[in-house]
Amino acid sequence: MPKFVLFVMLAAELWPLQTWSFVYPYRINQFTPLERRWWKGPKYNTGTNFGGWLFRIHHGSAGPICGASYYAPYIMLTSANCIHEHRYDLDGAVVQPTFTHQPIDVYVDTIYTPPYFTHYATYVDVAVVRLLETVPGRTTEFIKLCNRTIQDNMKMTSYGWGFDTAGLQSSDTKSFVVPVENIQSCRKKLASTNIRLSSTTFCVTHPRDPRQCRYDGGAPLTYGTELCGVASYGPLCKYTNQPGIYTDINKVTKFIEDIAFKIKNGHLIRESRGKNRETRWYNQYKNKNRKKLKRKIALKKEEYDHQ
Repeated sequence: MPKFVLFVMLAAELWPLQTWSFVYPYRINQFTPLERRWWKGPKYNTGTNFGGWLFRIHHGSAGPICGASYYAPYIMLTSANCIHEHRYDLDGAVVQPTFTHQPIDVYVDTIYTPPYFTHYATYVDVAVVRLLETVPGRTTEFIKLCNRTIQDNMKMTSYGWGFDTAGLQSSDTKSFVVPVENIQSCRKKLASTNIRLSSTTFCVTHPRDPRQCRYDGGAPLTYGTELCGVASYGPLCKYTNQPGIYTDINKVTKFIEDIAFKIKNGHLIRESRGKNRETRWYNQYKNKNRKKLKRKIALKKEEYDHQ
């Protein structure tokens, strides 16, 4: 048998875990420019994944809860409605990639939502998910925010997990191409429900077959290589005669970029979540400027005691 074939077989046997995404020369750190790790599209990936930017948020007691998109070193984007129930109970909350078999868990630190957001409403339904650390690996990448005006009949790609034949939520990520629906048509279809559109939302037409519907809370909607929508509060996939509702990223970009700027420049201090979260945060960073961290934690404890 040729030596080359033997080498390939040996490499395949000894290779630790398969990764199915574009491989970059370095892992992401806090200084990585966004444009250097923007997703370049499906043709740059291998296998059946959808890119190194697509994640899922898991909660310690609730399991998988929301889809998420990797936007910046410490930031994921999801639906504020989807994460709302758990935003003040984040112990055990992690993000996990959909594009690799490697066991990567990155803890969620803080959730930021727009000041005018209201639970069960669609207005500014977006959440900035702050991570405790950057996501490891050389296959992770960011997704660029949408800079295109949403128009009727635009063909978008929806991502999600849906349900299997047993009625359980699937663990396999899938996608489907869906058209943007006319907003007036969408309002008419929702007239008999308690769901109301807002100035920051748009609709898509679901496929008729519920098994092809991709509409999980916080899951992304892309146009080309840009993130243009996040699945908002709306009808379930079993009602495919009703439209899917998405937050228009164009309408919430200012909020996202403002939070990202403040995190990058240290203008947002992590929120207190109790003794365990403070201890974990302190232990992770205690070797960096110990005196400054002790002073910050003393202030955080003082704020926590007065809550």
